[in-house]
Amino acid sequence: MSSTRVLLSFITVFFIASCASTSEEKRPQWIDNASSIYPDSDYLTAVGQASKRDRAGKNATANLAEIFYVTVRAETNTLTEATKAQSALGVTAESSTSLQRNIQTETDQALSGVKIKNSWLSPSGEYYALAVLGKRTAAMSLNESIIALDNSTAEFINYSVNIAPNSISSLNALRAARDEQMARQMANLQLKQVGVSGVPTDISSKKIERLIAQKLASMQVAVDSDNDRHSKTLQSGLSQLGVNVVDKANIVVSADVDITEPTLIKGWYWLRGSYELSISENGQVISRKRWPVKVSAKQADLLNLRLQDNINANISEYLKQLVSDSPTL
Repeated sequence: MSSTRVLLSFITVFFIASCASTSEEKRPQWIDNASSIYPDSDYLTAVGQASKRDRAGKNATANLAEIFYVTVRAETNTLTEATKAQSALGVTAESSTSLQRNIQTETDQALSGVKIKNSWLSPSGEYYALAVLGKRTAAMSLNESIIALDNSTAEFINYSVNIAPNSISSLNALRAARDEQMARQMANLQLKQVGVSGVPTDISSKKIERLIAQKLASMQVAVDSDNDRHSKTLQSGLSQLGVNVVDKANIVVSADVDITEPTLIKGWYWLRGSYELSISENGQVISRKRWPVKVSAKQADLLNLRLQDNINANISEYLKQLVSDSPTL
């Protein structure tokens, strides 16, 4: 009889313990309502889920990063497209890459203060983790980035105005200053996402665009080409950039077309080669760039017209690359 009582007592204790365990396995409130623990006014939070604890933490951090990325990514695309349409020099692939890299760096710095505050293993074996970032910590990091971008902008403008050895270097410095301010706009947007009103700027990317336009308008450029059609194409493209095209100047843009003999392939004549532009100042070549060209026609005598049409269609972009990208000699 005593053995039976002991067995019943053991079963009772086991049952009570099982109930307590089930109670502890209840889904934590922070999974669905993290703000009940970490108020939205002071924190950014995100939950991650995975089959392993460390992976759940990484997923939570990645989800928190999306809070920055989603809005900023859309605004970056909008800003880039607007600048392409409105800027005399547009936005080069180099500038776009640099802007994305800056945003990534700023976001990584802001997220360096993220901490995994809670984790939970569900009855199904799935781990949950809560990533928390103090808004004040993120704001301090973004403020530092904005100050650094403002200082860099000032240095580029000073170089353009007082130090640059030639007009193209001066333009490139202004373009770099504009790109820094575009990155600053995105950092300022991130700052607003953490509840701070943002930091006003003394010189915006729009003001720098005006400096670029003024610089272009002050430039007098001559054209050098053996082909009258190519000369007219260059003059038209340079005028669209806003520079003054004159007969003689210290700045000269030259064009050269290097093409192979036409080839007949399956009833089509093909013309291949390259189009090269160079810009020099005071007799010294500053930048030289080359682009492949390829045209086709059913009649061989139409090839040169097609080639000219191809160059005419692309001359504005070619000239922007010539004066905006890193010089290539």
